[in-house]
Amino acid sequence: MEKTNKLPVGYKALWLFFVAAYLVWMVFFLHWNTYPTAETGMHYAWIYPIWIVISACIMLLFPVYMQRILYDAEHKYDRVFALTSLIVGCAFITVYAFLKNPRQYTASMIGLDYPWCFKLWGILSTESIFVNTLYMFRKFGYRNHIGLTAACIGCAALFITINVPSAGEDLILNSLRCMSHWTGALVFAFGAAAPVVLFLIGMARTKEKRFVLLTVFFCAVLVGAFTLLVVIGKDGLIEGVPVWSVYLVLLLVNFTPAFARNTRKENEEKPEAARV
Repeated sequence: MEKTNKLPVGYKALWLFFVAAYLVWMVFFLHWNTYPTAETGMHYAWIYPIWIVISACIMLLFPVYMQRILYDAEHKYDRVFALTSLIVGCAFITVYAFLKNPRQYTASMIGLDYPWCFKLWGILSTESIFVNTLYMFRKFGYRNHIGLTAACIGCAALFITINVPSAGEDLILNSLRCMSHWTGALVFAFGAAAPVVLFLIGMARTKEKRFVLLTVFFCAVLVGAFTLLVVIGKDGLIEGVPVWSVYLVLLLVNFTPAFARNTRKENEEKPEAARV
């Protein structure tokens, strides 16, 4: 058994800050009917405090995931948990994307008609990507505090988006609702992608062909999707491609023989990336 280590205090403090800020925002700045109840799912006042407690408790699980997967002794059920999380998360966001025509409706716009599904979409996507990113780091002995911090910030940011419904197709710069929703979504997108990109680049520096090819593929998908969104505009399928590609990368790296750890090579020369 590996020796158990403690999650650094900085990460604990970061998540406690996120949860405290979230509670202050939800309790003192939002109200159960701040936005149209049909768009938030808060049809009754008593639902709102229950949601606050549940969502805050879910946020408190993220440092628990970090402790369990990155710093505790490895357990056989960690792999099962990560794989189950990956499958459930990917399956749900895929089904959710087709609740309405994805060529006409983005995930946020679908959430206007299915607000609780949208909240669950946010929770499952953050949890599944976060857990499997941690598992990927653990599997290859990789550490990157910039990437981990970005992942934490990104996951916390999406809790803003799922509480502030979409304002529609247009980007309204003077609308607090619009800018809050978009900011949370964009910070999550960058936060979720950052640790994966940093990991792939770090492993590609070892000149292992499998990681070089996967890095080129993933970066090409991100650049291509962003370019199409700029040229075409909002499109649910195009917006979903980067998320699905993250799931694909995590599946390949964490659970396929093609990316099994090369322990013999690691013993001969430990990757510089793993020391970051």
